[in-house]
Amino acid sequence: GAGTRRRQRQRAAAVARHAERQSAFGDKYKEEFWTTRVKFLEGDRAIFDVTIPKPLGLIPQDYPNRPGVGVAKITPDGNTDLLNRSVIIDGAPGMWVLEGDEVVAVNGARCEGKGLDTIGPMVKESAGDSVTLTLVRYCKAGPVKVCFLPSGSTVVMKRGVEIAQAAKLGVQEVSYSCKEGWCKACWHTDPMFGIVYRACSSIPRKRPPPKNPREIPKLWNSVVPLWLLARQDAQELIKQVKEEEAKAPETA
Repeated sequence: GAGTRRRQRQRAAAVARHAERQSAFGDKYKEEFWTTRVKFLEGDRAIFDVTIPKPLGLIPQDYPNRPGVGVAKITPDGNTDLLNRSVIIDGAPGMWVLEGDEVVAVNGARCEGKGLDTIGPMVKESAGDSVTLTLVRYCKAGPVKVCFLPSGSTVVMKRGVEIAQAAKLGVQEVSYSCKEGWCKACWHTDPMFGIVYRACSSIPRKRPPPKNPREIPKLWNSVVPLWLLARQDAQELIKQVKEEEAKAPETA
């Protein structure tokens, strides 16, 4: 019927807008750009290798409720942090490290389920100037790496937490210019899926508040960074790309 055709046209238009946004923002904002860098296992897990120069610049710790060792903290400006920046911000090949990742091998030697008393010496006594860690990440649980653009500021946040918490943590300044949530100054676009998030929690007096989500998605695949691009910057970027495409000579 007419209703079905209308819905089909709406879906087609949404797909076209999504493709346009991705072409404007670039390949690294496509989900497969990241998911092809890991191997997925049963139980919503992903396994991958990272090679990090010594000293690693991370703090490992025994899991409190099960066997194994995970990444408890990444030292700011340490070698792991520098690796993460090069991969996430600069688009270097390979994967990046997230707090909570489990160490299951060191330079190819399996150590899954072992304690820090075993894994620690394996890292410290390894030969060479770098160490290759095999890590396992639970993709649908644990924290999410959030990257704000264009500043490049990153923060690790819990699922379901309000995006405004990034401002309270001193990671990203969030612009507010109204008290009703409709000014759009605090809106951020996820360039991967085209979702527009709202950072503020203002409630309008005379009309319903915007329906934009305000929290870190609970079902986010943590193999992928959650990018948040300030609304004005997103619009300017799309405008620039369209202008460049219009100037480009037509090819046969």
